[in-house]
Parts: sequence; C-alpha cells; structure tokens
Amino acid sequence: MPEDLVVDEINRNIYFTDSVRKHLAVCSLTGDACSVLVSDIEQPRAVAIHHNKRLVLYTDWGSKPAIAMVAMDGSNKKDLVSDGLVWPNGLAVDEILDRVYWSDAKKDTIESIHMDGSGRMVILDTVAKHPFSMAVFEDSLYWSDWEMQEIVSCNKFNGKDFKTLVKEAGIRPMGITLAHPLLIQSGPPSPCVDSPCSHVCLPKPLPSTEFTCACPSHLVLDSAGTACEDSSLTSTLLLSTSTHIYSLHPQTIGLTSHKAIGSIPSPGLLTSLAANSVDSMVYVVNRGAEQILAMDRETGSVNPVMYGDQFGAISYDPFSNNLFWVDVHKMSVVVHSLSSSANMVAVSSTSSPLSMVFVPEKNRLVVGENGKISIVQLGNPDVQEIVSYKLSSPGSLVYSAQADAVFIGDAASRAIYRWDWGTEEVVPVLENIGEVVSMAVKDGLLYWVEKSGTSLLWISIYNSELSWLPINSIASPNDLLHLSLSGQDASANNSVNMACITAHCSHLCFNEDTSGHTCSCPYGMSLSRDKMTCQEDCPDN
Repeated sequence: MPEDLVVDEINRNIYFTDSVRKHLAVCSLTGDACSVLVSDIEQPRAVAIHHNKRLVLYTDWGSKPAIAMVAMDGSNKKDLVSDGLVWPNGLAVDEILDRVYWSDAKKDTIESIHMDGSGRMVILDTVAKHPFSMAVFEDSLYWSDWEMQEIVSCNKFNGKDFKTLVKEAGIRPMGITLAHPLLIQSGPPSPCVDSPCSHVCLPKPLPSTEFTCACPSHLVLDSAGTACEDSSLTSTLLLSTSTHIYSLHPQTIGLTSHKAIGSIPSPGLLTSLAANSVDSMVYVVNRGAEQILAMDRETGSVNPVMYGDQFGAISYDPFSNNLFWVDVHKMSVVVHSLSSSANMVAVSSTSSPLSMVFVPEKNRLVVGENGKISIVQLGNPDVQEIVSYKLSSPGSLVYSAQADAVFIGDAASRAIYRWDWGTEEVVPVLENIGEVVSMAVKDGLLYWVEKSGTSLLWISIYNSELSWLPINSIASPNDLLHLSLSGQDASANNSVNMACITAHCSHLCFNEDTSGHTCSCPYGMSLSRDKMTCQEDCPDN
C-alpha cells in the first residue's frame, strides 16, 4: 500500500514508499516503468527529496525506527537519525537552511536536524497530537493532525505562532503538500535529459553528471547498461486462458505487466498447462483439436505431441523427459516419453484422478483424487496415500520447495489445503474462498485463479495475507484459466538426479532418488538382458 510520494520534477521521476511491499520505489513520470530503490524496509512511511544534494529521505517506524537517506539512484544508503524515535511520521526538507523536519506520532513531537546530522532540536513537544504529513515554506511548518482532524502551522524556528488553518467536521486530513511559484525546484541539471534508458533513468550522486538506468523487477539491464531485457536466470509465471498463454509479472510495480507469448491454433480450447524449470517449453492440452501441443515460449513454435480426446491434467518432468497425463476414460495416469514416444500406465485408480504434479525435487508423482492424495514412486508398486475427509475435489496441486509442502486447491470445499512432505495430515491454509482451479508457487508466494474469476490472487506461503491483481483485460469469466511456472526457479533443488538424460533406455526411463536410473517398458513388452531394451513378450502357447 503506497504511504507517501514526492516528485522529482528535475529528473522527471516520482518516489514513493509502500508499507505492504516494504520498499522505497521510483517511477518515471512518463509512465514507462518503475523500479525498487530500497527493499526490506520494515515500516516505510514518509518520503521527501533534497534536490540540490540529489538525496531521497524516508522514515521507517519499524522495530528500529530511523530517518534514512539514499542517493536518487539507490546508492549510499545511511541513517540520518536512528535514536530517540518511535513513530517518525511526517517529513519535510528545507533546502535553504539544509535542515530536515519530522514529526513523531507517538511522542507527539516535531523535531529538526541538519543534513550532516548536527544541530538536532525540538520544535514542538506534546502540542501536535498525532502529526501525519508535513510541509515547510519560508518561516512556517505545516502538518496534518489525525487526532485533532485539522491542518495546523507554526514557526519553524521556535514553534511559536501555532494556529489552525483548516478544520472541517468528519474529515481527517491525510497527505499535504504546498504549491507556490517560489517552490519550483531548481538544482543540478538533469543528466537524464534524452537519456538512452529504456525504462527508468536515475541521476548518479553528486558531483557526477552521469546517470544510471533501472529496470522493473522482472527485467535486467543489458550489457550496454541502458536497455532492460528478460533474464534467463529468473522464472516466469504463466497464465493460460481458453485460447492464449500470457506471461505475468504481478510483483512488478507500475502498470500491470503481462505479455502474450502464444496462442493455440483453431479450433482451440486450452484445458491444461504444464511448463518446467529447465527450458522454455510449455505443454498444453487443446481439447478443441483433441491434442497435446508443445510450445516454445521464446520462439513461439507450436508442435503436436499426441492426439486424442482422453487428456485431462498434465505434468512434465524435465529430468527424465517424461510427460504425465490423466486418461479421463480409463481413470489412470499415463507416462509418455518425449524421447521415444512410448506410453505406460503409471497409476491405475477406481476413480478418475482430478489433478497431479510431478515433483522433481522428491522424484515423486502426486495425484489428487476424491478424499485423498497419492504419492507415487515410478516403478515402485507401493503407493503412499494421504487420506482426508477435507479433500472433496482436489483439482489443483503445486509443490513448494521453500515450504517443502504440497498445496491443494479444492474447488468443492472452496479452500486451499497444505500437506507438509512426510506428514500424515492435510491442514487448511485458506477457507471460504472461490473455486480454485489452478495454482503456482514463485518466490515464496502461492498464486491461484478461480472458476469464473478475472483476478490473480496470492498469499505468502508463510502467512495468509491476501493480495490480488485484476486480469480482466486478458481473461473473461468464461475462460478456463490455468497457471504454471516456466524457467529457472531460484528455490529449486539443484541436486536433482537427472541420470535419464544420458541413459539409453529404448522406451521409458525413470530416475532413481539419488543416482542411477531404471529402464521400463510399455504393456506387452519386457526388458531384455541388457536392462535397457524392451522386447515383445512371447504369446502364451
């Protein structure tokens, strides 16, 4: 939630604090983009600028209250005041006297200090009842007072001439600012005029006359340091509608960031989506044309993998090159080798599996059915079942390596549950929500979409504080929505066994848990003596 903002009219940027995302951020006034300047601020509140020194100041009233300052490009951060503070609320800069004024809403004081940290003094003590936002002009200080519900002023040198300027019943004044011809800021010439920065241009600290370019959180600077581009080291959240696939960047500040990366050929009805953490390949079920398609999200190429009307949920293991799919007719999970095109039933059930996800970190396939989830090791007939009356319709599964847990979206129960790996119990995470149809985990956040919904919703995997982003510009209530994660996942376990990548199995290959692999065969075939080649079974005489 944005708390306070200030405009740098010289360099054409706007700086603001956000108490939910806990950062100080900057946006170009042209609306091109935004970038995080300082992150991990416990309780950011007020923000102000010293134009002549190219400094941004902000208050933090967290467990270690402080008034901090940082260069306009985010460098050289340090505390100006770090003691004798409780709730530093309002902030104002007097560039003529080179002083900073602030209000403390807990101590009910207004204080001042030189920019070099000397000359700290109390202007008012206990007169201001709950000062919130501040401004300074000529010899006067101005602030909004929450408790008194008024805008007041006093002499900035000694606190005298205290007077109420605005008071209106039922109105609590919030942020205030001053507009006057004398306040039109002058300062060092901007190095950002006609800069080559593709997104945000920030002036370097004085005495430099140069600039630095900044990017939104999902992009990185190119080798020239001026253009922002996609990073191969970060994962991308994908959203599919009934006919299109988009990349989403919900944590990027500024205008909603989404990009169309592909569509399925007509007749199209996209009913399942599976990406992976290794490459740019995305697999989709096109129910409209009765096929599974492989799409490269970087090149846009689309190629058919399999044909049929039996495909339900799908999942992909990049370390064995196996694609898993639910056979809705035979109520089973089938594994399909993308290396050999061989198929084999991995799980048979008396009811149709509703969801599944392959977890490379655990080398296990997790399958959701009515009343239970099953943990399957391929090639091992013993299946672990986690039975729970809570699971009415577990239609979506996703694994979080950070939490070492499987999150379960249950549409019928209108809830999200959690199963911690190795335990026997399913516990609720969120209840009384919409019908969850798909989920994904990225950077410690659990994302999901709901049936007939046009919002992307998320919570932290560590708490249940709900956030959401409207996606009605790309999705309608009639769309079938699915989420997946594509590309490098920073939280993924890099010690995953990938022996199958270099194995020479003729048909199917399954990785062992730590090292090695096992070759396997489709129905009607068995392994020959070399343990790699499948051969036809001899018919009974």
